[in-house]
Amino acid sequence: MAATMTKTGGATLADRIQALPDPYRGNAIEWLQLCTQTQMMDLEKDIDHFLETLNPSVRAKFIFQTGKLLEKAIFYFGRS
Repeated sequence: MAATMTKTGGATLADRIQALPDPYRGNAIEWLQLCTQTQMMDLEKDIDHFLETLNPSVRAKFIFQTGKLLEKAIFYFGRS
């Protein structure tokens, strides 16, 4: 990623998940674990690790689509 970017895709997605109130935050983490087949013990680090395994075009699409989904979740379920 470019040095001028302030957040990685993993950080952005982790921030959106952390913005969700419980129980929606836990549901989002569980959903992400199922989608990625990856344990999310350290959310940002584990998301970044998963993203590194993806082809760059797939990575960009995953970040975009997942980010949009999480934004809708925040809209409907609120911020913590």
